[in-house]
Amino acid sequence: MSPNSNSFPLRQRLPLRFMHASGLYLDRVIERVSEFPVVLESRFFDVSRRAALRLFDKVLEESVDFLVISGDVLDATNSPPGLFVFLIEQFERLKEAGISVYWAGSEFDSPDDMPISFALPDNVHHFPCNSIQEYYFKRDKDPNGALAKIIGISRNQHQRRIRSSEFPIDHGRLFTIAAANGEVDPTSLSHRRVDYWALGGLDHRQTYQGNPRKKGIDGKPIPLDPPNLPDGTKREKKDTPPQPFTVHYSGTTVALSPELIGQYGATLVEVYAGEEPQLTFFPTSPIRWLNDQIVLDAEDGIERLKEELQSRIKNYRNTQKDEDLMISWFIDVPLLGQLAAVLQKEVVVNDILSELRKEYGQGETITWSVNFTTLLPDNLPKQIYEQQSILGDFVRAVKHCQNETDQIIDLSKYLPNKLKEINQEETSLEEYDGMLLAGKSVELDGGEYKWAQTAEQIVLKREILKRAAIVGTELLNNETPTQFTIRLKDNENE
Repeated sequence: MSPNSNSFPLRQRLPLRFMHASGLYLDRVIERVSEFPVVLESRFFDVSRRAALRLFDKVLEESVDFLVISGDVLDATNSPPGLFVFLIEQFERLKEAGISVYWAGSEFDSPDDMPISFALPDNVHHFPCNSIQEYYFKRDKDPNGALAKIIGISRNQHQRRIRSSEFPIDHGRLFTIAAANGEVDPTSLSHRRVDYWALGGLDHRQTYQGNPRKKGIDGKPIPLDPPNLPDGTKREKKDTPPQPFTVHYSGTTVALSPELIGQYGATLVEVYAGEEPQLTFFPTSPIRWLNDQIVLDAEDGIERLKEELQSRIKNYRNTQKDEDLMISWFIDVPLLGQLAAVLQKEVVVNDILSELRKEYGQGETITWSVNFTTLLPDNLPKQIYEQQSILGDFVRAVKHCQNETDQIIDLSKYLPNKLKEINQEETSLEEYDGMLLAGKSVELDGGEYKWAQTAEQIVLKREILKRAAIVGTELLNNETPTQFTIRLKDNENE
């Protein structure tokens, strides 16, 4: 349909309210996390669908004019039929409320890949892949015609970037929204004369404001210039100031991996006459990932650490009541404190995690401790390195190895005989990479295989050496050479 003509700029008949979302990922589950108990599997298996329900509930609650979806809803070629049924049910809910949906697909959910049996309700407009399509929005009882124009295109599997040149330059008076999925240089959109770019394809929210308007003496933005001059004559193109525009990635509606720290959801967009769009974030993800760092003093022990962990979890549960919290703990302890050595013991860390998971990993909303990492400074105190003792010799040697990133460290002579007798024919190159952390060469079928150190492997090597320094300091600090010899002998007998 086409917009009705008007004698006055349509921008002044706003406000216009719509929802912008992307990244529903209905076919995906939580990634890169292990050790979930069986009782929680169903809870996290359904997390994407629960996030989508929150989105559609919010759309109905806000009674918006329409919903714009910028792709990554589901994998159309691999999703089970139940997900399509679920999605249609949600679209039908919006249809009953008179809310339209404008859907720009990604490489996974373009209309070309949708199964034939997937029939969309007539309130859903799925943009094609090969051309820009436009729709005009008007309220049913609005006698003055359309309020906004929505243009868009879906992305196919071979197109990762948005080509701004595909979008026509719009000299009309309607508030214009462009929907697409993919990467784009926001500065390239300056002359398209689109007010709001509803984009998808990025997990994190991003906003770019182009051609920002000047502010008046009162500090408020000067209203947008009407298309006509004060005497009623039409403005020439050269007299038209650059039009402000907003480029917005709404981010994913559900956080499915530990890398997605914080809250994720959708965006409520409100447009008022003479003003730039107002963006309001609202969370939809029923799961939230957090990194929390605890700094302890040298005299603090295990009990003090447990008290701090429990205190922080209780504070989180009091403030975040609608989300399951997944916390990765980072414990910052001094090298010479009693905790530094204790927390190197895997059994101690596992016991702490088990206690936290048992106490807080159940209920209507849970707080799950994902992992536990001890943060250690790179160097010991200066006086340790200056000691003329076995300990001093040891930590100086470790520091030298840390600084010499290319140095090969041959530890094979310290390995038990059982480890030396590994069947090389059954050992993969990846396993050798794990064994040869310091760059040791290994004979393979008469040839030689060398582990090439990458930046990540160098960092890992330094981390292992750092932890070796802690264990060595615990064993050697304030001990005589005789005591140390006895301890080595005891370990050998074991």
